[in-house]
Amino acid sequence: MAKAAPDRAPGLSFVEKATRRFREGLEDLVSAHERAGHAAQAVLGDPAEFATRALQATAPVPSPWDELVGPFTLSDGVQARLGISRQAVAAKAARRRLLRVITTDDVHLYPVWQFDGKHMVEGLSDMLALFREDEVDGWTLAGWLRTADPDLGEPPFEALARGGVERVQAVARAAARALAG
Repeated sequence: MAKAAPDRAPGLSFVEKATRRFREGLEDLVSAHERAGHAAQAVLGDPAEFATRALQATAPVPSPWDELVGPFTLSDGVQARLGISRQAVAAKAARRRLLRVITTDDVHLYPVWQFDGKHMVEGLSDMLALFREDEVDGWTLAGWLRTADPDLGEPPFEALARGGVERVQAVARAAARALAG
């Protein structure tokens, strides 16, 4: 009896599925532009650069911080998730209505766990606004959100994601005062 062929690597299956779906969507997009009388390259730019931008807009960026507060996406990924402009992403982050962490080489990253599909996790924006960016940096805030809090018995983000908005906001007010001190 012959041995069964080993399964392909799970990553390859993911790549095949993602490539197939991306190709279908891209073909539809190109056809729509062509029907409108526009050359795809004139609208979308160089195909290789377009593919790179599309990947950067949706794929989390690997980081050593992934285990605690990652994975992350860039501004393009936030734009794609929330359907807002780059300027709106920057404005939300500046007003602390969106969690942003900034690397030492000035790269702005956004933890992907703050999104629930095409929206921010309910209550997160209001809770983030309690922490002034000039007093509590994004890394500290991300770490606090993902680390078990003794008053909550779980990480604040997990309590928030399960609907404990009022409980988390009460703890967040105290934490904001303590971390700002």
